Amino acid sequence: MIIIDTRLQAREAQGKPIRVGMVGAGFMAQGLANHLVNTVPGMRLVAISNRKVQRAVHAYEYAGRTAVTEARTQHQLEDAIRAGRPVVAEDALLLARSGQIDVLVDVTGAVEFGATVALEAFRHDKHVVLMNAELDATIGPILQVYAEKAGVILSACEGDEPGVQVNLYRWVKSLGLIPRVIGNVKGLQDPYRTPTTQRGFAEKWGQNPALVTSFADGSKISFEQTIVANATGFTVRARGMSRGQEYREDVTQIGRLYDVHELRRLGG
Repeated sequence: MIIIDTRLQAREAQGKPIRVGMVGAGFMAQGLANHLVNTVPGMRLVAISNRKVQRAVHAYEYAGRTAVTEARTQHQLEDAIRAGRPVVAEDALLLARSGQIDVLVDVTGAVEFGATVALEAFRHDKHVVLMNAELDATIGPILQVYAEKAGVILSACEGDEPGVQVNLYRWVKSLGLIPRVIGNVKGLQDPYRTPTTQRGFAEKWGQNPALVTSFADGSKISFEQTIVANATGFTVRARGMSRGQEYREDVTQIGRLYDVHELRRLGG
């Protein structure tokens, strides 16, 4: 990470920041926008797309950027970015095609739409970072083939569960150990959660009840662990949307849940 920080600081000093376009303006996107605008040197959030344009405007305003421009055409988008004005658009493909954007971040959670945007970005020599676990888990390996053909990078993101787990995996390997189990542990997990039971929490934090339900009932974890499995070559004990095992004892003794011979046979 020190190498990355140094490179970003160098780009900031050179006046050549990485120009980032963001697709989606929900809860996670709002936090990401604030992070990019206020705490990351060497990057600029130059455009946000969302089907409800006002939410994209709000994401910018939450980060402290005002006088936001709306672009309805490719020409309008390019001019606004060149002028350094924060710009929003309903049409995500404008961002995918823009010559003024280096990296596109998908924060939507939509599979078909996300795939369309990613493929269009590849066709225009654009790198893509996914905060879209649903897309990554469903066809991430396929998209990776198209990214390699286009000579661009397709990546998950640091900070969200799959990226954090892979960093832990790398760290354990660097110690000379062999990782055998990669877990995603949620104390709040309950397979019987529904949008009705989650509505109060969702409204308190300005989130979608159905989306919040997926965080709590285990289905989101299944997507995230698929990404980790694809990245590491690990397999699963049972195919499908498995909710995993319940364990409420000492976390340091969690290894007793597993048969080490089975883990070796599965490869992790």
